[in-house]
Amino acid sequence: MLDAIVTVVENRPLSGGHFVLSVRSPCQAQAARPGQFAMIRLLGHADVLLRRPMSIYDVRPGRNGNQAQPEPQVLDFLYKVVGRGTALMATLKPGDRVGLLAPLGHGFFAEDYLAEARGGDEVLHVAGGIGIAALLLPARELAAAGVKQRLFFGGRTHADLVGVDEFSPYVSETALATEDGSLGHHGYVTAPLSSYLEAQPGKRLLILACGPWAMLEATVSLARRYGQRCLVSMENRMGCALGVCLGCSIRVQGEGHGSYERVCTEGPVFWSEHVVWGEERLPKT
Repeated sequence: MLDAIVTVVENRPLSGGHFVLSVRSPCQAQAARPGQFAMIRLLGHADVLLRRPMSIYDVRPGRNGNQAQPEPQVLDFLYKVVGRGTALMATLKPGDRVGLLAPLGHGFFAEDYLAEARGGDEVLHVAGGIGIAALLLPARELAAAGVKQRLFFGGRTHADLVGVDEFSPYVSETALATEDGSLGHHGYVTAPLSSYLEAQPGKRLLILACGPWAMLEATVSLARRYGQRCLVSMENRMGCALGVCLGCSIRVQGEGHGSYERVCTEGPVFWSEHVVWGEERLPKT
C-alpha cells in the first residue's frame, strides 16, 4: 500500500455518465493484484472530505514520450457520476493531480480462486452496473491460465453496460440484461444466469460476482441452489479503508451471534458462504 500524489493521464467519457480515469503511478501499478481497490482523493476541494473507494479496473503499460514502457505504469478506474465527488472527478484533465492510496484489500488470492477455477469446467463472471470494474483483471489472469470463462452483465439501461468489449478476448460468451429491456434480457441479470446454471448439471463452475447487494444476494442464492462455489467482491461505503473506522464492516459466519469483518482489509473479496445474507446480516436491536 502506497499513498501518493499522482498525475492524470486521461479521463475518458463513456455512455451513461461513465468515465475511465487513468493515472500514472508505476509503483502502485506494479503492486496491484486482481480484485484490489484504491482510494482516490480530490485535491483542492475542502468540502469533499473523504476519499472515494474504487475498484482497480485495469493495470497497463504507459508511454514516456514516444517510448513504450514494458512494465505496468498506469492504473485505470471505471466510475459513474452519481454525486458531487464523482462529478468533480469528471472534470479532471490530463496533467491534473489526485491523491491515490493503493493497492488496498486482498482481492482475489491466486491460491484461492486459481486452484478452484483450474479444477472446474468454467468460470462465470456476474456483474451488476459498475461492479464490472472489479472483474476485468481476474478475467485476464484466468484467461492466461487457460480457464474457460463466460460473462453475465446487467444494468438499468443499455448505457450502463460499459466495458463489455474489454472482456471479449477473455470470455467465450456474454449474456447481457437491462431492467428497461433496451439491450439483452428484459430484467435482472440473474435470470439468464439461472437458466445457464440449470442447463449445466454435473458441471463444476466457479462464480465471481460484483455489484449491488441485492444482486449479490440473488447470485449467491443461485450458486447455493445449484451447488456451485461463489466469490463475491463487496461494494461498501468506506471512511478510511485502513480498517480503523469500521464503517465498511459486514456480518460473517462465526460463533454465537456471528461476527463482523471489514470489507477494506479482510475483503473486498469473500467466499460467499463466509458472508451472512438475508435479514440475519442486520444487527439485532
